[in-house]
Amino acid sequence: MNLLILLVLATYHTNAAALTAHLLRGATTNAQRSKNCIAHPNHIRHCVRISPIQLFVSTSPHVTTSSTSTTEQETPSPQKDDSSPSRHYSAVVVGGGPAGLLAAIMLAQLPPSTFDRISSVQHHPRRIAIYDRLPPPPPPSNLSYSTDVSKYYLLGLGHRGQRALRRFHVWNEVADASVPVVGRKDWSPGKSREEDGVVRLSSEKLVETRVLARDKLVGVLKGVIETRYSDVIELNYGYQVDPLSFGQQGMDAPVELAVSQCIPIDGNNEECRIDQGDLTPAIISADFLIGADGAARTIANSMERNDEQRRHRLHPLRRMLFDKPSFRVKRFVDDNQRVYKSIPISFPKHWASNLNYSARSTNNRAALEALPSDANGNYCALLLLRPDDELARAECDPKVLREFFDREYPQFSPLIGDDVMADVAKKGASALPGFRFAGPRLHEGGRTVILGDAVHTVKPYYGLGANSALEDVSILADALNSTPDVPSAVQQFTNQRAADSRALVTLSRGMDRPGKLGTMRFVLPLILDSMFHKLAPKIFDPSMFGMFQMEGVGFREIQLRKRRDRLLQALVIGTGISLFGKGVKFSVRSLAKATGMSDALIGAGMLCSAVLIGLVRNIAAKTRSAA
Repeated sequence: MNLLILLVLATYHTNAAALTAHLLRGATTNAQRSKNCIAHPNHIRHCVRISPIQLFVSTSPHVTTSSTSTTEQETPSPQKDDSSPSRHYSAVVVGGGPAGLLAAIMLAQLPPSTFDRISSVQHHPRRIAIYDRLPPPPPPSNLSYSTDVSKYYLLGLGHRGQRALRRFHVWNEVADASVPVVGRKDWSPGKSREEDGVVRLSSEKLVETRVLARDKLVGVLKGVIETRYSDVIELNYGYQVDPLSFGQQGMDAPVELAVSQCIPIDGNNEECRIDQGDLTPAIISADFLIGADGAARTIANSMERNDEQRRHRLHPLRRMLFDKPSFRVKRFVDDNQRVYKSIPISFPKHWASNLNYSARSTNNRAALEALPSDANGNYCALLLLRPDDELARAECDPKVLREFFDREYPQFSPLIGDDVMADVAKKGASALPGFRFAGPRLHEGGRTVILGDAVHTVKPYYGLGANSALEDVSILADALNSTPDVPSAVQQFTNQRAADSRALVTLSRGMDRPGKLGTMRFVLPLILDSMFHKLAPKIFDPSMFGMFQMEGVGFREIQLRKRRDRLLQALVIGTGISLFGKGVKFSVRSLAKATGMSDALIGAGMLCSAVLIGLVRNIAAKTRSAA
């Protein structure tokens, strides 16, 4: 999700401080149904197959919601013809998150001439189905979004996400359900009084960032579908979809899918089973398949297995010398792990309700970030810690946690009641997602494409997850509108988005390296970019954070332009050092010749003078600060 009000902090602090943008994660992962502001990114709902796979589809051609309960299901006749409306769809979207729902809305809005190129039957009524493994979230009007703020994962929508939502005419509804964030108030380590916080407003941003719970955004888009497109789009919750065939036997062949009902185990929404019961085996087909199921990656994982099987069939020598994987999910090892605990906080009325509040502890042990859940001062805060910190453990001592807040965050500690502090101490910390990208191909056959977190997963520091996923939908719409058929469209989407997705992940990971490597790849480039851009703005681009805000600039272009900047910066610095050395050498020789002293003695004297001047300046600065 691009809330760059957090990025000002990154200009001044180490890579650990960049974790403070966690609440702005733009990712489309499933929300954890527990008392966490942000869902555990690895809590993927598992379908545990305890019996032979049973496949289910609704008998109604216009079902808008499929219950997860088996007692209310209707079973279609297994003798239905393959062309039956209940078995064939114009398009199927796997994943009911923000990107998946917006993709379905996009398909529903396509001009007839474009949609006819998708459907195998010309001028056939549109039939679009969405399948998601989780139950539907509460509607956006539900009071739990305000009264139980720590339950929901917050998204920050920047210009990339807002532009996509505006394009598909859903922004007004989203804006009404969200709250603005116009800047941040930051406390440096050791600064703990309320008046010590420094307010920085986001005056250079293209749009005003809007914040809302992920589930609330899903509820808004679901409401749009039910209000405007219920005759076109089916919403099916509690189902897993597994590809059986991607139609590789011909570009015009439909995709075949197995749809399995997931029944929660003991009321647990994180695990489910497929029970034989009275469900009738069935297979559905679709002319177009969009995989937008986030970190679950059901479609992407099937694509990866397909490519592995293809390569396995090749002769080993040919595979080694002449063939490379055409699709894989690149998973990076997390060498800079952070975990978090969520904390609900209600701020007093004299605190602004449209700011991101941020504070860091001494020794970079922890960071606290808080974003508004509503306009009434209800905030969701995250305490970011290292995995081995005692405060990250489940059942840690509430007194120790309270003492930590009293010592490091006294401006926040009185706002957190003992019962809330006890709840925070009791629960275990949640992990951040790892860096992953899929490619180099983002399609399979001629009728399947993946987008969103299924393609690019980043840590939530820079608000690029959900925003980039929504932007993917807009780029796919461009491809469908500008090409003669679906195979050409999915190929164009790959051409346009694969390199961007890889660049997004590699750029983000480069700014998340630990220790000295993180300083060299994150802090130092920010300082250099700031200096050189101020000196020559027509030659040097702003920092990557500034470029993330540029309209129409992709991540691959940002990566290439930053490489050019690094080369020019190295050239300028190297030339400057060389000229300075020659100047010093000339000065030493001139003084030595004029005074009759040796070059070494003059050089030593100049060095001592420089050191002495530096010491005097430091003493004078400390004296002024003390006064």
